[in-house]
Amino acid sequence: MANDDLLQPERRQFALSGLALGAAALLPAAASAQTATPAPAQGASPVVQAGLSPRLTVHAIDIYNGSAGAGLRIDFSKKEGDSYKLIRTVTTNATGRSEEPLLIGESYQAGDYELLMHFDEYFARKEAKLPTPPFLSKVPIRIRVVDTTQRIHLPIQFGPWSYTYSRGS
Repeated sequence: MANDDLLQPERRQFALSGLALGAAALLPAAASAQTATPAPAQGASPVVQAGLSPRLTVHAIDIYNGSAGAGLRIDFSKKEGDSYKLIRTVTTNATGRSEEPLLIGESYQAGDYELLMHFDEYFARKEAKLPTPPFLSKVPIRIRVVDTTQRIHLPIQFGPWSYTYSRGS
């Protein structure tokens, strides 16, 4: 019993040394965490990418075939009054993107826009084995541009029965 009493201070010293050593190992990580720049909040703006001016771009992704939506026709229009006026028609390239941004420079203005996606034509050209008539035909996607200092990218995933899109950057 007397030996146990003599060893207690050594055990305490060993335990305290271990704690001190562990704390010292954590201090650099804690210090860097306190001085690290916090990540921007979601939705922070404007989105800036090196060398790219504000613009509106589109990227079509065919989830039925698992490939880029190459050859998809898109009618791009701007709302004027109660209707949409066609600005231009684009066809997506081999990567599923339009060759040029839909809006850039002076054409990039605030307003309501519509992208009319010709999914029926796309899948007919691909000779997809689908019911006739197709479930989706021409699908309007309507967006609103408010801040023309931001870059807006629209990734659009589509198949014969569904589609989804989001605001990217």
